[in-house]
Amino acid sequence: MDILKLKRVLTLILLSLFAFILGCEGDFVQIIKLETDTFISSDDESTHAELNYTRVSKSATREDRIILKFPTGKGKEDDHLNDCLKNPLCSAFYMYPIILVKLLTSCADAVMIPANLTKAILVLNTADGSNLPAGSVQPFLLSRPWWHTVSWQQAHPFSQNGKWTTAGGDEDNTLTFDSNCNNLSGGETCAAGEVKFEMTNYFKSLITNANSIHYGFVIRALANMSAADLLSVQVGGTMSPRIVATYTGSCVSGASSQEKIFYLGEDIITP
Repeated sequence: MDILKLKRVLTLILLSLFAFILGCEGDFVQIIKLETDTFISSDDESTHAELNYTRVSKSATREDRIILKFPTGKGKEDDHLNDCLKNPLCSAFYMYPIILVKLLTSCADAVMIPANLTKAILVLNTADGSNLPAGSVQPFLLSRPWWHTVSWQQAHPFSQNGKWTTAGGDEDNTLTFDSNCNNLSGGETCAAGEVKFEMTNYFKSLITNANSIHYGFVIRALANMSAADLLSVQVGGTMSPRIVATYTGSCVSGASSQEKIFYLGEDIITP
């Protein structure tokens, strides 16, 4: 090898080493599996939380709605449920979405801060792999806590205030979400069997503010539709209901540590 080629090889090696030492940049994807979901039916008060599917439908005689929430960590008590929160089992379920403070150590962690969040998509899958018509179902924020025995009439069984004010779930209409597979950020589309909802702005607000309160969503049909079953958290695996969050940025290896808020629960991070 002549001297010129040798210099070029050494230069490339040094540049690669330099880049490795300094850090990395690009997209990091965090997959956060939901831990709590069920469905409620207008003519059935049964508990559906242990089933491997949730269901959404609407007709003149019956309606099914999906109830779910993001993973939450231990935080402050809900002032309106002090009696409930004296019960350890209940307090484990009704938690603020504070999520633990984590000391950053890796490049991926340094990139994955709220300011670098570029998209967050709530993803569910139909049980039979079929497609729901785009725009057929929509998530609405819930305005109060609920227990896994939730039904059409009752949010939780722990006090006389456990009934929904409005049968089928009390909605918080301060925020509006797009219907399934519409206006997804970052060029996202719904593949076969996928039901996706745009969550970027809402998710960023939750992980930015440690005092955020998240009671979850009710997902309901916007017009008459036949019953559609979606895989629940009980199935586990890659098609369990999940948030797919993408962070875009760069970092320097060995940079000083910082803190961030993040969601508890099983998550998978890929570059």
